[in-house]
Amino acid sequence: MSMPAANLPIPSPTPATPAPTFPCNLTPQERATEFRKMALKITPAATLNNSNSPQAKALRWLSFEDEMSPTLCPGDGEAQQRYIMAAFYFATGGGTWTECNAPTGSSQSAIDAANQKCTIVATKYPVKPDRTPGTDAWLTPGPVCGWAGIVCHSDDRRGGTLDQIDIEKNNLSGSLIDEIGDLPNLRFLILEQGNIGGNIPDSIGNLPLLIVDFDYNKFTGPIPQSLYNVGSLQQLDLNDNQMTGTISSNVANWNRMTFLQLNNNSFNGNIPPQVGSLNRLSNAFFNDNNFVGSMPQQVCELRESGALQTLTADCAPGAKSPVSCDCCTGCFPEQTGK
Repeated sequence: MSMPAANLPIPSPTPATPAPTFPCNLTPQERATEFRKMALKITPAATLNNSNSPQAKALRWLSFEDEMSPTLCPGDGEAQQRYIMAAFYFATGGGTWTECNAPTGSSQSAIDAANQKCTIVATKYPVKPDRTPGTDAWLTPGPVCGWAGIVCHSDDRRGGTLDQIDIEKNNLSGSLIDEIGDLPNLRFLILEQGNIGGNIPDSIGNLPLLIVDFDYNKFTGPIPQSLYNVGSLQQLDLNDNQMTGTISSNVANWNRMTFLQLNNNSFNGNIPPQVGSLNRLSNAFFNDNNFVGSMPQQVCELRESGALQTLTADCAPGAKSPVSCDCCTGCFPEQTGK
Protein backbone atom coordinates (compact mmCIF):
# COMPACT_ATOMS: atom_id res chain seq x y z
CA MET A 1 0.00 0.00 0.00
CA SER A 2 1.40 3.38 -0.97
CA MET A 3 2.08 6.00 1.67
CA PRO A 4 -0.16 9.06 1.53
CA ALA A 5 1.63 12.04 -0.01
CA ALA A 6 1.21 14.04 3.16
CA ASN A 7 3.28 11.46 5.04
CA LEU A 8 6.20 11.29 2.58
CA PRO A 9 9.57 12.32 4.10
CA ILE A 10 10.77 15.73 3.01
CA PRO A 11 14.32 15.57 1.60
CA SER A 12 16.92 17.71 3.35
CA PRO A 13 18.29 20.54 1.19
CA THR A 14 21.79 19.96 -0.13
CA PRO A 15 24.18 22.48 1.45
CA ALA A 16 25.55 24.92 -1.11
CA THR A 17 29.26 24.59 -1.75
CA PRO A 18 30.86 27.89 -0.74
CA ALA A 19 32.61 29.68 -3.56
CA PRO A 20 36.40 29.69 -3.17
CA THR A 21 37.89 32.92 -1.89
CA PHE A 22 41.10 34.41 -3.20
CA PRO A 23 43.32 37.26 -2.05
CA CYS A 24 42.43 40.57 -3.74
CA ASN A 25 39.15 38.87 -4.85
CA LEU A 26 41.08 37.62 -7.87
CA THR A 27 42.03 34.13 -8.92
CA PRO A 28 45.79 33.64 -9.17
CA GLN A 29 45.61 33.96 -12.97
CA GLU A 30 43.40 37.07 -12.79
CA ARG A 31 45.85 38.63 -10.33
CA ALA A 32 48.75 37.84 -12.68
CA THR A 33 46.84 39.39 -15.58
CA GLU A 34 46.30 42.59 -13.61
CA PHE A 35 49.98 42.76 -12.66
CA ARG A 36 50.87 42.40 -16.34
CA LYS A 37 48.56 45.30 -17.22
CA MET A 38 50.35 47.37 -14.60
CA ALA A 39 53.77 46.42 -15.98
CA LEU A 40 52.73 47.23 -19.54
CA LYS A 41 52.24 50.86 -18.53
CA ILE A 42 56.01 51.24 -18.13
CA THR A 43 57.53 48.24 -19.94
CA PRO A 44 57.15 47.39 -23.66
CA ALA A 45 55.21 44.21 -24.42
CA ALA A 46 58.16 42.82 -26.38
CA THR A 47 60.31 43.05 -23.27
CA LEU A 48 57.74 41.27 -21.10
CA ASN A 49 57.27 38.61 -23.79
CA ASN A 50 60.98 37.78 -23.58
CA SER A 51 60.94 35.26 -20.75
CA ASN A 52 64.62 35.87 -20.02
CA SER A 53 64.35 39.63 -19.61
CA PRO A 54 64.77 41.04 -16.09
CA GLN A 55 61.31 42.55 -16.37
CA ALA A 56 59.69 39.21 -17.28
CA LYS A 57 61.49 37.53 -14.38
CA ALA A 58 60.30 40.29 -12.05
CA LEU A 59 56.71 39.94 -13.24
CA ARG A 60 56.74 36.16 -12.72
CA TRP A 61 58.17 36.60 -9.26
CA LEU A 62 55.63 39.28 -8.34
CA SER A 63 52.70 37.26 -9.70
CA PHE A 64 53.49 33.76 -8.48
CA GLU A 65 56.47 33.65 -6.11
CA ASP A 66 56.36 36.75 -3.92
CA GLU A 67 55.43 35.75 -0.37
CA MET A 68 54.53 39.25 0.80
CA SER A 69 51.99 39.23 3.61
CA PRO A 70 49.32 40.46 3.43
CA THR A 71 49.15 39.46 -0.21
CA LEU A 72 50.03 42.29 -2.56
CA CYS A 73 47.15 43.36 -4.79
CA PRO A 74 47.63 44.92 -8.24
CA GLY A 75 46.12 48.24 -7.16
CA ASP A 76 48.32 48.65 -4.09
CA GLY A 77 50.75 51.56 -4.04
CA GLU A 78 53.59 49.14 -3.34
CA ALA A 79 53.01 47.13 -6.53
CA GLN A 80 54.76 49.22 -9.20
CA GLN A 81 57.87 50.07 -7.21
CA ARG A 82 58.12 46.44 -6.07
CA TYR A 83 58.03 45.33 -9.70
CA ILE A 84 60.68 47.91 -10.67
CA MET A 85 63.00 46.96 -7.85
CA ALA A 86 62.63 43.25 -8.61
CA ALA A 87 63.52 44.01 -12.26
CA PHE A 88 66.48 46.08 -11.05
CA TYR A 89 67.63 43.10 -8.99
CA PHE A 90 67.51 40.70 -11.92
CA ALA A 91 69.05 43.26 -14.32
CA THR A 92 72.08 43.86 -12.10
CA GLY A 93 72.99 40.24 -11.47
CA GLY A 94 70.86 39.62 -8.41
CA GLY A 95 71.73 36.16 -7.13
CA THR A 96 75.43 36.81 -7.75
CA TRP A 97 75.67 39.91 -5.57
CA THR A 98 78.22 39.72 -2.79
CA GLU A 99 75.44 39.90 -0.19
CA CYS A 100 71.73 40.58 0.30
CA ASN A 101 70.70 38.12 -2.42
CA ALA A 102 67.15 36.74 -2.41
CA PRO A 103 66.44 33.76 -0.13
CA THR A 104 67.06 30.33 -1.60
CA GLY A 105 63.59 29.19 -0.51
CA SER A 106 60.29 30.46 0.86
CA SER A 107 60.59 29.01 4.38
CA GLN A 108 61.11 31.34 7.31
CA SER A 109 64.46 29.73 8.01
CA ALA A 110 65.62 30.50 4.43
CA ILE A 111 64.45 34.10 4.79
CA ASP A 112 66.19 34.46 8.16
CA ALA A 113 69.40 33.02 6.71
CA ALA A 114 69.32 35.49 3.81
CA ASN A 115 68.73 38.42 6.16
CA GLN A 116 71.61 37.37 8.40
CA LYS A 117 73.97 37.51 5.41
CA CYS A 118 72.87 41.05 4.55
CA THR A 119 74.85 43.94 6.05
CA ILE A 120 74.45 46.73 3.47
CA VAL A 121 73.69 50.07 5.12
CA ALA A 122 72.60 53.07 3.06
CA THR A 123 74.35 56.40 3.56
CA LYS A 124 72.54 58.64 6.02
CA TYR A 125 71.86 62.10 4.62
CA PRO A 126 70.64 65.07 6.69
CA VAL A 127 67.10 65.19 5.32
CA LYS A 128 63.89 65.72 7.24
CA PRO A 129 61.84 63.97 8.38
CA ASP A 130 64.16 61.18 9.44
CA ARG A 131 64.06 58.05 7.30
CA THR A 132 64.68 54.43 8.24
CA PRO A 133 66.97 52.48 5.89
CA GLY A 134 66.12 48.94 4.87
CA THR A 135 68.21 46.05 6.23
CA ASP A 136 66.65 42.88 4.77
CA ALA A 137 67.77 40.75 1.83
CA TRP A 138 66.15 41.52 -1.51
CA LEU A 139 62.93 39.83 -2.64
CA THR A 140 62.03 39.00 0.96
CA PRO A 141 58.35 39.17 1.99
CA GLY A 142 58.42 42.57 3.68
CA PRO A 143 57.78 45.89 1.91
CA VAL A 144 60.43 46.98 -0.58
CA CYS A 145 61.32 49.84 1.80
CA GLY A 146 62.76 47.20 4.11
CA TRP A 147 65.28 45.85 1.59
CA ALA A 148 68.92 46.72 2.25
CA GLY A 149 70.28 49.73 0.38
CA ILE A 150 66.81 51.23 -0.01
CA VAL A 151 65.49 54.20 1.93
CA CYS A 152 61.94 55.48 1.56
CA HIS A 153 60.28 58.78 2.25
CA SER A 154 58.54 59.12 5.59
CA ASP A 155 56.54 62.33 5.16
CA ASP A 156 52.77 62.39 4.75
CA ARG A 157 52.79 63.15 1.02
CA ARG A 158 55.44 60.74 -0.25
CA GLY A 159 55.65 58.24 2.60
CA GLY A 160 56.44 54.70 1.53
CA THR A 161 57.84 55.70 -1.87
CA LEU A 162 61.50 55.21 -2.77
CA ASP A 163 63.84 58.09 -1.96
CA GLN A 164 67.27 56.41 -2.10
CA ILE A 165 68.93 53.41 -3.74
CA ASP A 166 72.40 53.06 -2.29
CA ILE A 167 74.53 49.96 -2.95
CA GLU A 168 78.33 49.97 -2.97
CA LYS A 169 80.94 47.24 -3.56
CA ASN A 170 78.34 44.50 -3.97
CA ASN A 171 79.27 43.03 -7.38
CA LEU A 172 76.34 44.57 -9.22
CA SER A 173 76.65 43.86 -12.95
CA GLY A 174 74.47 43.97 -16.07
CA SER A 175 72.85 47.31 -16.85
CA LEU A 176 70.26 49.74 -15.52
CA ILE A 177 66.65 49.30 -16.60
CA ASP A 178 64.63 52.12 -18.17
CA GLU A 179 61.95 51.63 -15.52
CA ILE A 180 64.24 53.24 -12.94
CA GLY A 181 62.82 56.51 -14.25
CA ASP A 182 59.36 55.53 -13.01
CA LEU A 183 60.22 56.00 -9.35
CA PRO A 184 58.84 59.55 -9.18
CA ASN A 185 60.25 60.57 -5.80
CA LEU A 186 63.78 59.09 -6.05
CA ARG A 187 66.43 61.66 -5.06
CA PHE A 188 69.54 59.60 -4.31
CA LEU A 189 70.87 57.03 -6.81
CA ILE A 190 74.17 55.63 -5.58
CA LEU A 191 75.64 52.51 -7.17
CA GLU A 192 79.36 52.73 -6.54
CA GLN A 193 82.20 50.33 -7.29
CA GLY A 194 80.49 47.59 -9.26
CA ASN A 195 80.45 46.19 -12.78
CA ILE A 196 77.35 47.85 -14.20
CA GLY A 197 77.76 48.65 -17.89
CA GLY A 198 75.84 49.96 -20.87
CA ASN A 199 74.44 53.44 -21.26
CA ILE A 200 72.83 55.38 -18.45
CA PRO A 201 69.12 55.29 -19.40
CA ASP A 202 67.51 58.50 -20.63
CA SER A 203 64.66 57.91 -18.18
CA ILE A 204 66.94 59.00 -15.35
CA GLY A 205 66.09 62.54 -16.37
CA ASN A 206 62.53 62.00 -15.10
CA LEU A 207 63.71 61.89 -11.50
CA PRO A 208 64.07 64.73 -8.94
CA LEU A 209 67.67 63.71 -8.29
CA LEU A 210 70.02 65.35 -5.79
CA ILE A 211 72.89 62.86 -6.00
CA VAL A 212 73.96 60.45 -8.75
CA ASP A 213 77.05 58.41 -7.90
CA PHE A 214 78.08 55.72 -10.38
CA ASP A 215 81.83 55.82 -9.89
CA TYR A 216 84.06 52.80 -10.57
CA ASN A 217 81.69 50.91 -12.85
CA LYS A 218 81.69 50.14 -16.59
CA PHE A 219 79.15 52.61 -17.91
CA THR A 220 79.59 53.59 -21.56
CA GLY A 221 78.15 56.22 -23.87
CA PRO A 222 77.48 59.88 -23.15
CA ILE A 223 75.80 61.63 -20.27
CA PRO A 224 72.08 61.41 -21.17
CA GLN A 225 70.75 64.70 -22.50
CA SER A 226 67.79 64.30 -20.16
CA LEU A 227 70.07 64.47 -17.13
CA TYR A 228 71.08 68.02 -18.04
CA ASN A 229 67.48 69.04 -17.39
CA VAL A 230 67.56 67.90 -13.75
CA GLY A 231 68.05 71.26 -12.11
CA SER A 232 67.91 69.78 -8.62
CA LEU A 233 71.16 67.83 -9.13
CA GLN A 234 73.84 68.70 -6.57
CA GLN A 235 76.41 65.93 -6.98
CA LEU A 236 77.37 63.90 -10.06
CA ASP A 237 80.06 61.24 -9.72
CA LEU A 238 80.82 59.40 -12.95
CA ASN A 239 84.54 58.95 -12.49
CA ASP A 240 86.31 55.74 -13.48
CA ASN A 241 83.90 54.45 -16.07
CA GLN A 242 84.17 54.11 -19.86
CA MET A 243 81.98 57.03 -20.85
CA THR A 244 82.38 59.03 -24.05
CA GLY A 245 80.93 62.04 -25.83
CA THR A 246 81.04 65.76 -25.16
CA ILE A 247 79.76 67.79 -22.23
CA SER A 248 76.67 69.76 -23.23
CA SER A 249 76.33 73.51 -22.79
CA ASN A 250 73.12 72.59 -20.96
CA VAL A 251 75.35 71.95 -17.96
CA ALA A 252 74.26 75.49 -17.09
CA ASN A 253 70.97 73.98 -15.86
CA TRP A 254 72.86 72.42 -12.95
CA ASN A 255 72.78 75.62 -10.96
CA ARG A 256 72.72 73.73 -7.65
CA MET A 257 75.72 71.55 -8.51
CA THR A 258 78.46 71.49 -5.87
CA PHE A 259 80.48 68.39 -6.86
CA LEU A 260 81.19 67.29 -10.44
CA GLN A 261 83.50 64.31 -10.94
CA LEU A 262 84.05 63.18 -14.54
CA ASN A 263 87.69 62.05 -14.40
CA ASN A 264 88.99 58.75 -15.79
CA ASN A 265 86.63 58.37 -18.72
CA SER A 266 86.92 59.11 -22.44
CA PHE A 267 84.93 62.34 -22.67
CA ASN A 268 86.10 64.60 -25.48
CA GLY A 269 85.69 68.04 -26.99
CA ASN A 270 85.97 71.29 -25.09
CA ILE A 271 85.03 71.90 -21.50
CA PRO A 272 82.00 74.19 -21.94
CA PRO A 273 82.26 77.74 -20.58
CA GLN A 274 78.81 77.29 -19.00
CA VAL A 275 80.54 75.35 -16.20
CA GLY A 276 81.63 78.81 -15.02
CA SER A 277 77.99 79.74 -14.35
CA LEU A 278 77.70 77.10 -11.61
CA ASN A 279 78.39 79.43 -8.72
CA ARG A 280 77.82 76.73 -6.10
CA LEU A 281 80.39 74.40 -7.65
CA SER A 282 83.22 73.68 -5.21
CA ASN A 283 84.90 70.64 -6.82
CA ALA A 284 85.28 69.77 -10.51
CA PHE A 285 87.41 66.93 -11.87
CA PHE A 286 88.02 66.73 -15.64
CA ASN A 287 91.37 64.91 -15.73
CA ASP A 288 92.21 61.65 -17.52
CA ASN A 289 89.84 62.24 -20.42
CA ASN A 290 90.19 63.35 -24.04
CA PHE A 291 89.22 66.99 -23.59
CA VAL A 292 91.03 69.54 -25.73
CA GLY A 293 91.51 73.31 -25.85
CA SER A 294 91.75 75.62 -22.87
CA MET A 295 89.97 75.80 -19.58
CA PRO A 296 87.31 78.47 -20.21
CA GLN A 297 87.96 81.85 -18.62
CA GLN A 298 84.54 81.71 -16.98
CA VAL A 299 85.61 78.57 -15.09
CA CYS A 300 88.89 80.18 -14.05
CA GLU A 301 86.98 83.19 -12.75
CA LEU A 302 84.93 80.84 -10.59
CA ARG A 303 88.18 79.41 -9.28
CA GLU A 304 89.63 82.87 -8.63
CA SER A 305 86.51 83.93 -6.75
CA GLY A 306 87.20 81.20 -4.20
CA ALA A 307 83.98 79.32 -4.85
CA LEU A 308 85.66 76.57 -6.88
CA GLN A 309 88.20 75.02 -4.55
CA THR A 310 89.33 72.02 -6.63
CA LEU A 311 89.75 72.00 -10.41
CA THR A 312 91.66 69.32 -12.30
CA ALA A 313 92.45 68.70 -15.97
CA ASP A 314 95.05 67.08 -18.23
CA CYS A 315 97.24 70.15 -18.17
CA ALA A 316 100.62 68.66 -17.23
CA PRO A 317 103.45 68.09 -19.72
CA GLY A 318 103.01 64.72 -21.41
CA ALA A 319 99.22 64.65 -21.30
CA LYS A 320 97.90 62.62 -24.23
CA SER A 321 95.10 65.13 -24.81
CA PRO A 322 96.35 68.34 -23.22
CA VAL A 323 94.10 71.07 -21.86
CA SER A 324 95.67 74.45 -21.22
CA CYS A 325 94.79 75.51 -17.70
CA ASP A 326 96.45 78.24 -15.63
CA CYS A 327 93.90 78.06 -12.85
CA CYS A 328 93.77 74.32 -12.14
CA THR A 329 94.63 73.04 -8.68
CA GLY A 330 95.72 69.72 -10.15
CA CYS A 331 97.31 68.94 -13.53
CA PHE A 332 97.54 65.39 -14.82
CA PRO A 333 99.23 63.00 -15.51
CA GLU A 334 101.59 64.74 -13.08
CA GLN A 335 99.90 66.17 -10.01
CA THR A 336 101.14 69.74 -9.76
CA GLY A 337 99.12 72.12 -7.65
CA LYS A 338 98.53 75.74 -8.57
